[in-house]
Amino acid sequence: MPFSKTIALPTGSLKIQINETEDLFNQYIDFAARNNPKRGFLFVSKVLAKHYPCTPTQMRVSYHQLVDLLLAIEMGSDKFVFIGMAETATALGLGVYETWLKQTQKQGVYCQTTRYFLDNHPFVNFEETHSHATGFYLYQPENDAVKKVFNHADTLVLIDDEISTGNTFVNLINAYKKLNPDLKRVIVISLLNLTNELTRNNMTVKTGITITWLSILSGCFEFTPNPEFAFNAEKVESNQHCKQHLFNGNYGRLGINNLLPSLTGQLAFLAANFKAESRLLLVGTGEFIYYAYLVATELENQGFKTYVQSTTRSPILISHAILNAEIFQDNYEDQIINYLYNTQVVKYDAIIIVHETPKNSALVYLTSFLKATSLRINHGKVCLS
Repeated sequence: MPFSKTIALPTGSLKIQINETEDLFNQYIDFAARNNPKRGFLFVSKVLAKHYPCTPTQMRVSYHQLVDLLLAIEMGSDKFVFIGMAETATALGLGVYETWLKQTQKQGVYCQTTRYFLDNHPFVNFEETHSHATGFYLYQPENDAVKKVFNHADTLVLIDDEISTGNTFVNLINAYKKLNPDLKRVIVISLLNLTNELTRNNMTVKTGITITWLSILSGCFEFTPNPEFAFNAEKVESNQHCKQHLFNGNYGRLGINNLLPSLTGQLAFLAANFKAESRLLLVGTGEFIYYAYLVATELENQGFKTYVQSTTRSPILISHAILNAEIFQDNYEDQIINYLYNTQVVKYDAIIIVHETPKNSALVYLTSFLKATSLRINHGKVCLS
């Protein structure tokens, strides 16, 4: 049964109207206040593994639910491009893509947007205007076969956790159209869709493309800012230095057209360090969330109680769904503050950081501070770092 609710946040008043039941909504979403004058609220997903810990099983269920929605519509397409939106929905994007790939025989590639600049790689440049960090890149795939599908796909599947204005997708679709004249259809998949009919119709007009909307939850919202609240968030834009030396594999930034390498059999050395049924938190870094999910899944299969979460540059206030925040420098050489929220939700027996970058001073500090073990993913292989 649909419901409405008003949430009092330090930054203002958030009113929502949801088309599904309140029990279903509460399974997926909670609320928080963002330290961002452009948008003082946040819908905190409970299955995204970003700002709130969740189990790999919860993540996997959401992937299957979204793919079921995708498979239930008439596709009529031969070539697909899936794009996961950084930084929050990179695991969601890859999870949906891999689940779809396993269930179909269609030809598709996956790319993720990223905030990191890479020399010598052509990109589609666009902005997420409401974000705390607005600059994004969408790189053209480096592999010729993947690039061919990317440049000529008739269907574009955009994946994000929450959609409110649709402006980011308008910017992205119009930028991508310049590269791919064969695009005929866009499908937008999300956990929560808060766009109204007028917004969706305007997006079709602004892009000139037929857009299909799929989500587990839908509704609308209204936010009234608190004029007395003083925002003080630091700047969190990435610098324009090339970050190629930080990445040792292609996990979506440069386009992929197959499943990521399996971790089966790679974690015996790690599992031997923990008691049976230990509660383990797998922490991804920034955009690099999906491998934390894969490690957590493998350890869950071995009998451990695993949870997944990620560091983030998103400045969120302690209130409502956000119980605590750990603060440290980022490990991508941007010299900006990063956060790890809600480490107090579960009493963990051990924390494991899963990262792609070399183990620099930021990771050394975070590993020591959390009393964690750290794993680096090196071209799809797991190794202690």
